[in-house]
Amino acid sequence: MKKHMAWLEPIYKQLEISIQEHQTAHAFLIKGQKGVGKNNLAMQLANGFLGEAVTKLTKNEDDEVIIPDCKLVSPDEGKETISIDQIRSLKSFLLLTSLKGHGKVGVINPADSMTYPAANSLLKILEEPPEDTLLILLTDSINKLPSTIISRVQIINVENPTKDQTLKWLNNSNETDNWSEIINIFGCRPILLDKLGHAYLSERIESVSNELNRLLTKKIKPSQLANSWKPEELEINLRLLYYWFSEFLYHYLLETDNHESMPESLYELLGMDINLEESFNLLNEIASIRQLKINGKSLNWGLHITNLLSPIYSNMKGLQSFESRT
Repeated sequence: MKKHMAWLEPIYKQLEISIQEHQTAHAFLIKGQKGVGKNNLAMQLANGFLGEAVTKLTKNEDDEVIIPDCKLVSPDEGKETISIDQIRSLKSFLLLTSLKGHGKVGVINPADSMTYPAANSLLKILEEPPEDTLLILLTDSINKLPSTIISRVQIINVENPTKDQTLKWLNNSNETDNWSEIINIFGCRPILLDKLGHAYLSERIESVSNELNRLLTKKIKPSQLANSWKPEELEINLRLLYYWFSEFLYHYLLETDNHESMPESLYELLGMDINLEESFNLLNEIASIRQLKINGKSLNWGLHITNLLSPIYSNMKGLQSFESRT
């Protein structure tokens, strides 16, 4: 692993002896948010089962096994799903004699990307697992998998690390970066934050803050802003919008003074009388659209984002009550 992940250790310690002795369940389902270390825990489990150092769970350009006795199954390049042929190939791999004599491990990541036929094929493997094998499935959400598969695996929940653990892990790379605000916005998902990078996330925060200021001061229309957002940045932009609008409602309701993280133009609107029901409906709509993007839905994002931003345009038009709070 790149760096020690202290929050994973209690999980592995509970399984360490039994997995080394091949006395555990024949299949694990590791569940947790993206970027909390599920892949790293899978490597630890594979290490213990095979009795050797598995440093990567990947495959080369020819889909050949890089690590003896350990095979990763993931969507092929350019694909979003795992096919039935890939699961059949995994079964054939598991049936082969172990090269090192310590069994075989198959890792499916993300497990929820399996097609329906692929999931049914995997079910047959789970019902009659080859001898001395371990299957490790990874997913962000258990609700995306068939109940028939869930009932045949041992579920391992990977909780997000604390903010202190996240800061310590991130600061091992660069102690000069201030990750605190980024963690507050994007959550305690150190691997994901490290992958995206401090510079990129800081740029996104500044850029979207400026765009929101321009929207609120009528210097840009909702349709213009929506069409300027790149598809690959849409999830991050919506996360920022959700965070700032949540902060706005929090400070509005409690009338607090500490609101440095909000864009300036949004802060200036705290004195207005807001329609709270419509405001919370907007917050839910931001979350819903972001979830659709996470789930890979193919939609007219420009139209959806335009409709989403319209109530915020021109001093929260459509969210105001008739009277000012001041």
